[in-house]
Amino acid sequence: MLIAVETDRHLPFDFVINDRDCTSLVRVRRLRYPRYEVPDIGISCAHEIAELRKILVPEEIFRELWVRGPDRHWHRYLVLPDTLEILEDGDDDERDIGEASPPPLFQVNGEQ
Repeated sequence: MLIAVETDRHLPFDFVINDRDCTSLVRVRRLRYPRYEVPDIGISCAHEIAELRKILVPEEIFRELWVRGPDRHWHRYLVLPDTLEILEDGDDDERDIGEASPPPLFQVNGEQ
């Protein structure tokens, strides 16, 4: 289940996914260049990663960063307290979130 978040406040995530009792806070970022290795993402998305890490949540709730590049493919990362891990396509099998793409429309901070 996808949960859209609509608010006038700034939130460090764009939407919430809940599937099979697994909940993730997801931040979406678009990049203009195709560099998706963990060190590259750690630099280019440092602000978003830091904001996700500031959220105090129980360990049952995950933080994810979804990055879309100029090739229009999605790259997903699990944001952990001290590291970042690539979520491979096969990782979707456990959570069954389909093609790992965000909803066509979601609203945060009053914007679509």
